[in-house]
Amino acid sequence: MAQETDKILIRKFIAGNCTSQEQERMKIFMEQPGSQELFNQVMDEDWRAFKKEAPATDEYILSFQKRLNKRLDENCAKPSPVISRINFYKYAAVWTVLILGVATYGVWHTKKVAVGPETISMLSSHNPNGQRSTITLSDSSVVTLGAGSSISYPERFTGNTREISLQGEAFFEITKNPEKPFIVQTGDVQTKVLGTSFKIEAFKGQEIAVAVATGKVQVNRKIAGSGKSESLAVLLPGDAIGFNPVTGLATNSNIPAIELTGWKKGKLTFTGTSLSEMLKVLERWYNVKIELRNKQIGRYRMNIQLDGTRPLTQSLEILKATTKAGYIIKDKTVIIQ
Repeated sequence: MAQETDKILIRKFIAGNCTSQEQERMKIFMEQPGSQELFNQVMDEDWRAFKKEAPATDEYILSFQKRLNKRLDENCAKPSPVISRINFYKYAAVWTVLILGVATYGVWHTKKVAVGPETISMLSSHNPNGQRSTITLSDSSVVTLGAGSSISYPERFTGNTREISLQGEAFFEITKNPEKPFIVQTGDVQTKVLGTSFKIEAFKGQEIAVAVATGKVQVNRKIAGSGKSESLAVLLPGDAIGFNPVTGLATNSNIPAIELTGWKKGKLTFTGTSLSEMLKVLERWYNVKIELRNKQIGRYRMNIQLDGTRPLTQSLEILKATTKAGYIIKDKTVIIQ
């Protein structure tokens, strides 16, 4: 095959558009000396044409890598590293376009011009009970997402703000950008920052709580039926606010910053928290059901720190020593009596 014909075939192969006959030709071609160099040459040409475009997200990169590896395995009796793994991320933006089913950059560019401003995909991440995760956003901000929680965010931020939505709890470490405030939407409450670290709790049917570890945070609430908002508080390190969405009442308090950063590392601190409320946290954290047979002790106010990275039984033993209440574990149910 002539070199230009080979390049066309390589692009079709990566895009997944080869016919059965062309795939057979690719099997032979990839065994030939110089195939590695020609693959790299194709990537270099396409990269130069598109190096100014936005970088691909990790999700798209991982998806493409799996698909390409599968195609290489299916088409080569003895798979060889035709595309260098070292170069893989360098060309991620180019291959993201191919993942979306566009065979050539010319077609993609034409479509982009025809429809005007590009559409930004919305991504979401959900943790079931018993699972936590760390998410790096396109601006390098880091979100530690708690158990039983979810966030929705754009694949990259555009416009004059950086906005995401949260249900559940998360600790945020926001990259500073005075030109683009970072906004977290949680129901009727909006948390706005420029660059800081803070924690939000916003579980359905519960009070929304915002606490600041570093920097300054502005907390607003939407005014029903007006399309406007009003300020609830401006928080500094150690400040916290709780907002009841049912009554519309807000309460201020103080939380040591070390407690917030400790949560990120798995430390669960309870200060003046009722035992029944604390058990709800442990249910989410360990993905278990906890039945409190003695309702009276559920009103006990707890001042305690538990290590959420340790087995549940360790926390239960601490509670047993503190409240004098025994426990029984049956499958994924804990009975406290």
